[in-house]
Amino acid sequence: MIKWLKRILGGIFTILVLAIALFVIVKPQPYYILKLLVGSQSQWFGYDGEGNEMIEEALDNSPFVSASQYHSISVQNTKNGNYDKAIEYLNKASEMEPENADDYYGWVLLYYYRDYNKALTYLNRYDSYTPDYVDYVSDDNILYAKGLCYKGLKNYSKALELFDLAIESELTDHDENWISHQLYYQKARTLQLLNKPEEAIIFYDKTIDSWERSSESFYYKGLAQLAANDTTNGLESIQTALDLIKKGHKTSDSYVELFDEVYLQQIERSLSELKQ
Repeated sequence: MIKWLKRILGGIFTILVLAIALFVIVKPQPYYILKLLVGSQSQWFGYDGEGNEMIEEALDNSPFVSASQYHSISVQNTKNGNYDKAIEYLNKASEMEPENADDYYGWVLLYYYRDYNKALTYLNRYDSYTPDYVDYVSDDNILYAKGLCYKGLKNYSKALELFDLAIESELTDHDENWISHQLYYQKARTLQLLNKPEEAIIFYDKTIDSWERSSESFYYKGLAQLAANDTTNGLESIQTALDLIKKGHKTSDSYVELFDEVYLQQIERSLSELKQ
């Protein structure tokens, strides 16, 4: 009995060794599928160079790579700061399935590259696929995202128009609680850039109503109040912004600087200059 058991176990071991040797030496298709997965996980855990090498080998030896795979690889490269690679893979995803890639492509170009004209190209194309429906790109209303593009291009009137359309669409499809405080904040910033401080203050207040710890809103509201010759309240608002940001209250993102993001040193410098 023991003799037969040894033979069976020995046979199983031999088969396993041969299978592993065949897998490593011959490298059938499942080998590259596994390598792609391992490479992606390696990137996620911070082994960026090694992960990219495995991914590239897997892609070079795969007869077909889907648009969603290129998209996923691009996302991780963007998060890791490998922007050349990220765009290379995103281009491939967009060429294969633009209707499933252009939303993210436009959003990335807007937030990570600040390439406003190119971002508009992809956002407009994505929007054209559903002309009777207001789409979302990442978590942003697409009208808001396009408004950010025009704001970046200093076409403030067009930006305001799109911000208003975004607000209108949210109120039509949902209610005011659905409106991101960033949408009100960016409308306020745009009004301020158009030298309309009184109107800007109205929307800073809406932002603060939506999120009472919005240090950036208090900061720019304070500057708007100063521009409207309301010095006492302006200084008070900026001081509130300073108190909030010292407690860690500000809108930020782990991977990219947001539009009109504020910083502690910025607020401290403004207060110091104003009190001189």
